[in-house]
Amino acid sequence: MSEIEVRHLSKTFTQKDLKVDALSDININIEKGDIYGIIGMSGAGKSTLVRCLNYLERPTDGQVIVRGQEMGALSEKELRQARMKIAMIFQSFNLLQQKNAVENISFPLRIQGTPKKEAKARAKELLRTVGLSDKAKSYPSQLSGGQQQRVAIARALACDPDILLCDEATSALDPQTTDQILDLIKEINESLHLTIVIITHQMSVIQKICNRVAIIENGHLVEEGRVEDIFNHPKSRAARELIFREVHGDPPTLQSPIDEITEGTKIRIVFTANSAFEPVVSNMILKFGQPVNILRANTRNVGGVAKGDMILQLPVDRETRLQMEDYLKERGLEVEEVTT
Repeated sequence: MSEIEVRHLSKTFTQKDLKVDALSDININIEKGDIYGIIGMSGAGKSTLVRCLNYLERPTDGQVIVRGQEMGALSEKELRQARMKIAMIFQSFNLLQQKNAVENISFPLRIQGTPKKEAKARAKELLRTVGLSDKAKSYPSQLSGGQQQRVAIARALACDPDILLCDEATSALDPQTTDQILDLIKEINESLHLTIVIITHQMSVIQKICNRVAIIENGHLVEEGRVEDIFNHPKSRAARELIFREVHGDPPTLQSPIDEITEGTKIRIVFTANSAFEPVVSNMILKFGQPVNILRANTRNVGGVAKGDMILQLPVDRETRLQMEDYLKERGLEVEEVTT
């Protein structure tokens, strides 16, 4: 049984005579212990989707089944109880400015009726978990953005949830702080066995800690699968745009000088640390005596594994090109033709 199952989910917003289809026929399965990424550009519908998972937004059609419970079949009281096991953190932290770190973390426990002393002890324990033991009496205004997000994470963990939803939780943070928060989320996933769903528009976030990913474009699910598989062989244009834009610095339209190259065939090769010891491209050029143009190259951490990729322009001659592709594949590299 999946931890979260989404079946044929659609969401339409209606305002006066205007209808907007935010989501259309979404089907995903999230297993227990997954760090599952949902990625798309602004307006793709990803935040609407995550809010449907805990029924903060009610789908227009379809089902959301969480740990065997169909959320749409629950009463309001049962929904509130179910949501206690589905915690959420946001880009804007949403801390109470008049309360210090311990009081912020204690707040959901106090609402549940937990005695003050017990709630305070739990809050201090969670501050240790997120590495802020010395900030117990600090107010949000006295904390950095990264520290505020750590408090928000501790508060989300206060009621021992089974699922943690992260809606653009690192978008307001600088790259170094983002990495630290992602490392913390990964540690929480491993130590507490939480199922985590991450909403983001940054492919680097997905590649760093997620094991599976769904790519949303204009309210539609265009690709879903293991992060490594999609990085190696993106099938949809949306996936290629997200990967190329972030890895190679292209704008989302993928318009770049390489798109204007018409001679020869463009291929993308992907290699890991294990396949990077031999200077494969240099040796290939020497072997075939034909020039190869390296159009772009970069490295990336994908699920804890160093991955590199290049886009090469191969010779026009078909036989030579096929031999070169076979040469690369024999040396353990992933090879696919780049089409734009």
